[in-house]
Amino acid sequence: MSTAGCPKFVVLEGLDGAGKTTAAKLFAKETGAVCMTTPSEALRAHRDVIVESLATQLSRQLFYLSMVEDASERIRLLLGQGGSVVLDRYYLSTQAYAAFRGSNLEVPLLEATLLIPDLTVFVEAPLEVRRARLLTRGLNPFDRETMSEKANARLIREYEARFGCRVTGRLLRI
Repeated sequence: MSTAGCPKFVVLEGLDGAGKTTAAKLFAKETGAVCMTTPSEALRAHRDVIVESLATQLSRQLFYLSMVEDASERIRLLLGQGGSVVLDRYYLSTQAYAAFRGSNLEVPLLEATLLIPDLTVFVEAPLEVRRARLLTRGLNPFDRETMSEKANARLIREYEARFGCRVTGRLLRI
């Protein structure tokens, strides 16, 4: 993905179980890019404990927003060193899932500082496919709440409502 000294930043977004993580890892491997996640790998093992310990959805949204800001700064450094990055989840997922769960905090000052991806890929999969993938990896309570047709449709609407946001950059739906 890095051609002629032109590092790229690509984000994969989408609902749980759509295949983002698998696609991000494969894409990074094929292109020689660094694959990152939000939260970072270092925090993923503790994420559920941290999130469940927070009393409100607003607190959870702020936790995830802090992870997005951290990723933005880490990616800025990697790009500055000439590396390309594929990121599994960024701002859209944080804001769409927070809104789905009842927290609609808008953070224009943070948005203004976040690195804009060269491309955001919204990975879509039918609910049945998502459900099967999530059952294979093991459902957590947060996954379970997204498994109905109604929840699926609402989450997609929450994403779509943010597709025009500055932090999305160029968008590709697949």
